[in-house]
Amino acid sequence: MHLAATTTALRTVVAEPVTAAAPRPGEALLAVERVGICGTDLHIWDGSYATGLPLVQGHEISATVAALPGDYDGPLAIGDRVAVEPVVSCGTCYPCRIGRRNTCRSMDAVGVHRPGGFQEIVWVPVENCHLARELGADVAALAETLSVSLRAVTRPGVRAGERVLILGAGPIGLGAVIAARDAGAEVMVTDLHQSRLDLARALGATETVRGIEELPERVAAWTSGDGVPVVIEATGVAAVAERAFEVVATAGRISLVGVSEQTAHLGMRAFTAKELDVYGSRSTLDFPAAIALAGRHHDDVRRLISHEFGLTEVGDALAFAHDTPHSVVKTVIAVG
Repeated sequence: MHLAATTTALRTVVAEPVTAAAPRPGEALLAVERVGICGTDLHIWDGSYATGLPLVQGHEISATVAALPGDYDGPLAIGDRVAVEPVVSCGTCYPCRIGRRNTCRSMDAVGVHRPGGFQEIVWVPVENCHLARELGADVAALAETLSVSLRAVTRPGVRAGERVLILGAGPIGLGAVIAARDAGAEVMVTDLHQSRLDLARALGATETVRGIEELPERVAAWTSGDGVPVVIEATGVAAVAERAFEVVATAGRISLVGVSEQTAHLGMRAFTAKELDVYGSRSTLDFPAAIALAGRHHDDVRRLISHEFGLTEVGDALAFAHDTPHSVVKTVIAVG
């Protein structure tokens, strides 16, 4: 038996001892250390993301290896700290066949479709466990968040010396600040909340703008009228995404990573007049690169953590993050 916090119904989490599940072939047993809470967790909890319940949620996992498959012959050893890549891809659908397994049409994600990290131990496919020996447990848990941010920066090919506008200073946008600065870019960030803009500056942004009303004028001044070469949209708000097309440079690139069910209204000429490159972005294809990025900016990544709860407090943590989103940057569950 071990302790697990299970989402049993909408907005209902029960923390109680459960019987350990049997492993599937090729799975490693992990002793969970820390688990981050992200927007998907909140949407599962409130019912706006459909998945099967009951479910042990939690897909942003740091852990130590407790057991390995009997035929395993790889770099992991018992006791190693790992960060978990949650996407388990099928390997056979079209995206998988062309090397885009992060967009697998039949993905089976840890903590979303199969049991996740809000428990003391969890079985995970061994290939999804990545060494994170040099990271603290809290930072290793944020490797998944950082992987999404990194993908949003690498999709449009951000280069050293370029100017990048990041729309939204939530966890993904702030992670994109770290990733873009690591690539050598100059960064402007916009958000509604001054505390998040202050954190963006602490992470290396040189320009911040509160709200989007004065954004065109600020971008024009910052780029000598050219428009910004790269815009990363990390809010999922339709009106903000529409503004991205206004302030991006002609021949510029837009990376859309914000998620929502809203509908943006854009005329066809928004794409053709500037001959834009527009990229959708989701989880990373290079999880070890996200771990390495976290290692280079360990203290900055740790600054994203604003709140911590225990395993018996998962329900309270989800409710707090859901109901007071602007007071939370990143919430972490301390398990072991």
